[in-house]
Amino acid sequence: MNHNNNQQAKAFFISPVGFLYPDYLVCSGIIPSELNGKPCPFSQAGHIPEPARLNPEDSTYSNDKGHAGDFCPPCAKQQLSSLGHWQNGAQPDFPQELLQLRLFKCRQWFWLVVPGLKDAEPQKMSMNGNGNQNGLTTK
Repeated sequence: MNHNNNQQAKAFFISPVGFLYPDYLVCSGIIPSELNGKPCPFSQAGHIPEPARLNPEDSTYSNDKGHAGDFCPPCAKQQLSSLGHWQNGAQPDFPQELLQLRLFKCRQWFWLVVPGLKDAEPQKMSMNGNGNQNGLTTK
């Protein structure tokens, strides 16, 4: 799988020691070792699936993911409030723009945040000036 240095991340996964990894490294199976170098079975083309509104009529709906109408990645198992809620001044010190984002636990049990999806406004996806849900790129 070819990943160039300017690929835009759709989400950031948080390691147990606080490292942030773009979704294309985790979902493609490049890292972590738990995926044994294979793409996550819930990924789409090596990325996290696009967040969708929760629908209580959907068989995969759960209150653990949020309320009806909230945006949530389809591969999420649970919504955990905001990343800032879990940091509480402790180390590591995450970038300020990530602290307001909704924190999810995926079906592989990894923690992740989706740029543009704020915990205070779970029924809204913020867009940047380019029309993307986030403007963050990794280098």
